[in-house]
Amino acid sequence: MPSFNNLNTPLNVVFMGTPEIASEPLQNILELFKTNILDLKCIYTKSPVWDGKTKETIKSSVNITADEAGIKVRTPETLKNNRDEIEFLKSLGLDLIVVVAFGLILPGDILAIPKYGVLNLHPSLLPDLRGPSPVHYAILKRVKYSGVSIMALDSGIDTGPVIAQNKISIGKDEYYETLYKNLSKAGGVLLAEVIKTIFRVKLNVFKYAYPQSSIKISNITESKLINLTTQRLDFFRGRPLEIYSKIRAFRESGGAFFMFKGKIVKLLEAKILINGKEFENNTNMEDKGKCADKDGDINTKDDLDIYGGHSGYYDYIDYIEKEKNGFEEIAGHIQNSFELIPAAVPGMVILANKYGFVIKTAKKGVYLSLLRLKPEGKRLMEYKDFINGYRIKSGDILK
Repeated sequence: MPSFNNLNTPLNVVFMGTPEIASEPLQNILELFKTNILDLKCIYTKSPVWDGKTKETIKSSVNITADEAGIKVRTPETLKNNRDEIEFLKSLGLDLIVVVAFGLILPGDILAIPKYGVLNLHPSLLPDLRGPSPVHYAILKRVKYSGVSIMALDSGIDTGPVIAQNKISIGKDEYYETLYKNLSKAGGVLLAEVIKTIFRVKLNVFKYAYPQSSIKISNITESKLINLTTQRLDFFRGRPLEIYSKIRAFRESGGAFFMFKGKIVKLLEAKILINGKEFENNTNMEDKGKCADKDGDINTKDDLDIYGGHSGYYDYIDYIEKEKNGFEEIAGHIQNSFELIPAAVPGMVILANKYGFVIKTAKKGVYLSLLRLKPEGKRLMEYKDFINGYRIKSGDILK
C-alpha cells in the first residue's frame, strides 16, 4: 500500500498540444502546477511555421503560453522512432502525459512510458465525431449538443476508452469560434478534475475508463479534414440549413464560399429569413409541426420523432419567431422584387440595396440574408459595400 507521503507527491507530467483549443486546458494544467498537484516537466508542441505574408516565424498558441509561463518547450518533427525523445521522456520519471490536439501521433513505446498512462482531451462526445474536425462537424450536423471527452489514449485514432464527458449546448445561430472557445474552456475544467482524481488515488487511467462501445449514441459521424469541396456553397441544390451551417462552421477556417463573375467570394456571416405568415398558414401546430431533417429539409411532425426527437436536430419552426421582425422589415422590399422577377431561381439576388442583400434558396418562402463577405483578394466587407463595389442588382445569380 502506498504511503501517505507518496499519495501527496506531485504527479510528474508532460503536456503535449499545439493550437488555441489546447491553450485553455494548458492554463488549467499550470494552475495545478502552482498548487503542487503536478510537476510540469516540459511542454511538447508543433514547430514554429514561417508566415509568408507577415514574413515572420509564428509560434503555436501552446508555445506562446509555455513561454509566458517559463516552461521548457520541445518541438520534435516526429515522435515515431525518435530515440532521443523516447530516452528523454523516460528520464523524467513520468506519471502522466496529457495530450490535447498535439498534431503528432504517439507511438506505443511512448504510450507505455508514464506510470499512470496518457490522457487525451477530444472536443466531442465520443464515439461521435472522431477524427480531425469535430467542432466543424458538430455545427454541420446541426445538433443541439456537443461536448468534450477525456479518454485514456491508446494506439488507435480517437478510440481509447472514455474516462469523463461534459455536454455543451450549441445555439442554432452559433458560429465556430464561440463553440470552439466553449469546448476549450469546458475541456480544461474537466481535464483538471480528472488529473486531481489521479493525484488522489494514484491509479492507471485505464482503471477509470469505459469502452466507447458501451456508449449508446445514434447517428455516429466520423469527421473528416475540411477542404474546398466541403466549403463550397451550392445555392441551387443546397438546402437552407445546410448552407447556413456551412457559413457558421467555416468562418474561422477560410470561410464557406460561392463564385461570382469567376471570383471566389467568402460568405462569413448571414442569417435565414422565413416568410412566417405563409409558413404558419400551412401549419396546424397541434398535429402538423414542421422540423428540419438531417438534410435540412422540412418534414411533418411524424418525422420529428425520427430526427428532432432522437438526434437533436433543430425544429425548423424555431426560426419563425426569431427572424419574424427582421423579415417584416424587408418583406415588402422582397415582395416588390418578386413582382419584377417572377421566375426567381435559387441563388438569385432578390434584394440588393440599403435594406438588405437577400437571395432565394431552394426552399419556398426561405431566403438567405448575406451580411459580411470577403471577395477574392479584397478586404472583409459589409453587404452594402459589396453591393456598391460589385454593382450587384436584383436578378444576378450567385453560384
